[in-house]
Amino acid sequence: MAFSNLAVIIQRGRRRMKRRSTVIKRRRRQRDICKSHEPVPEIPFDLVIEILTRLPAKSLMRFKSVSKLWSLLICSRTFTNLFQKVSSSPPRLYMWLDVDNRNVLLSTSSSPDDSDVSSFVIDQELTIPPNKGYYLSHVFGGLMCFVNESRAKIYNTTTRQLVVLPDIEESNMIAEDHKYKKIMYHIGHDPVHDQYKVVCIVSRPSDEYGEHSYLSEHWILLLGGDRSNRWRKIPSRCQPHVPVTQVLNISGRMHYLAWVGFLYSVLVSFDINSEEISILELPKENDFFPKMTDLIEYGRRVALLHHIDLKRQGVLNLWVVEDSKKNMWSSKTLVLHPSQMHLVNSIGLKVQGTTRNGEVVLVPQNYTYTHTGKVTCNPQDTSLFYVLLYNLQNNHMRKVEIKDTSNRYLTRDWDVIGLDDIHNLIYL
Repeated sequence: MAFSNLAVIIQRGRRRMKRRSTVIKRRRRQRDICKSHEPVPEIPFDLVIEILTRLPAKSLMRFKSVSKLWSLLICSRTFTNLFQKVSSSPPRLYMWLDVDNRNVLLSTSSSPDDSDVSSFVIDQELTIPPNKGYYLSHVFGGLMCFVNESRAKIYNTTTRQLVVLPDIEESNMIAEDHKYKKIMYHIGHDPVHDQYKVVCIVSRPSDEYGEHSYLSEHWILLLGGDRSNRWRKIPSRCQPHVPVTQVLNISGRMHYLAWVGFLYSVLVSFDINSEEISILELPKENDFFPKMTDLIEYGRRVALLHHIDLKRQGVLNLWVVEDSKKNMWSSKTLVLHPSQMHLVNSIGLKVQGTTRNGEVVLVPQNYTYTHTGKVTCNPQDTSLFYVLLYNLQNNHMRKVEIKDTSNRYLTRDWDVIGLDDIHNLIYL
């Protein structure tokens, strides 16, 4: 269907260019143009498409105003897919800062020719319509998800389109006033039907059994569909659970760690296409505390990175899913070289994605722990913006600066909240 739409656009473009060529020739004859002047040949519309797919996303947004035909072409799903296949966007970090009691969302980019990423540069302050009370949950596929309790918005960082998601009116759990209720939204992509979907997970402890068991619901919404599209509840035969980590998207599946009982966690996998939920047991030989373990992508596979001993001993433990059906894991221990220990001494770190080169992005965090176990993230000890990139293959860590060439953002209250490398042209 998508390619037939593109064929219609191409046919329209060809007819329009043919009419334009006829008009130009007629006018030239009327003006008695000298025969020695050769007319400028028309560019075939197929070649126009090829040229457009190789232009920067910012240029394409401007070229939408050239004509209705160009706007229709650039906004089409088929052109968007062609653009993403041809273009090679460098990784971008998205930062949140508190500057003069004002929340600022920044976009930082690396050099397109810098395959090893030697630095990031703040190049854009994102102008987003008023989002008071909302926080940025995550970035995926060029789309941002903003959440405010049970409400959510999706923002396209390229087209600057902001969509307010409808309320989930059929959920009894969302309507409940429960102290420990948790609502999590996340964007996923179905590669089979080329569709973006938003998944909402609602969970809370079961009142009948206290906090040792849970209740949970899964809801799904198709992005870019008909405006009458509504949330659908997904039936699940899996054990109810509470998510405790951010979601990792790999090949059309969403993965996250979750509690299913008192101090008992599992790996949950959600297939965006089939909308089926499955649970994988974690390695038995280790006791996992999810808040000290992050999900990462390791060779297109799901992996657990346990980094609680990193800042004290320079040790990380890695577990990789080898066969999910047989619950088979492989593991290895990584020990940081003593010459690099100064990079991690006495600081907290959180994982914020993996680059195309397989380097794990580690963001410094200034954590404090109360006697009740509550964790608070305080302002940084430095106004120098940076991240650590850790190559798991050669066990090497390096510090990468985030440069503020304008010197406008002098603050110690900052955080990196997303890593992405896609310019998405879809219209939601």
